[in-house]
Order: sequence, then structure tokens, then C-alpha cells
Amino acid sequence: MNPTLSSEAFHVFFAWAPWVIGLLIYLTFYVAKRHEGSSAVASSPSETFACAQCGRRGARGAMVAQDHGGAVSYVCASCATAQVPAH
Repeated sequence: MNPTLSSEAFHVFFAWAPWVIGLLIYLTFYVAKRHEGSSAVASSPSETFACAQCGRRGARGAMVAQDHGGAVSYVCASCATAQVPAH
């Protein structure tokens, strides 16, 4: 027995294969990503932050925020007063 694939079946397979494979890839990523949550997390009152200068930990309310061109770092009160230039 000599199994051969007709040219019609060959053309139909390669006409639909990219669409079917692409759809399977799309559906796989959709199923994998649909349950991902938001990465933004609200800070809880018991959450502590480390000082960017000395590493001392404290509540966010006790830290002083410093803006660095879009990025924010927090320093403790003692480091913040040490950084203020004397006039």
C-alpha cells in the first residue's frame, strides 16, 4: 500500500494551518493572561519603607518623599534634615 496525499488535500492543509496555529497561540495567551490582576497595590497601614540613605525602616507617614524626575524615593526625617543645605 502506497499512501499518498492528494495535491488538493495538501493545498487545503497548508492554506488553513497558519490560521489554526495562530488561533491556538492567541487562545493560549488569552487563557493564560485573563486572570492576571493589576500590579498596583495599595499600601497597608502596617507596611514599612526603608530609608534610601541609611536603610532605617519606618512607616510611610514618617518618611519624606523625594522626587527624582518621575521616580519617588523615601528618606527618614533625620536624613532629610541632613540633606537640607544651610543658608
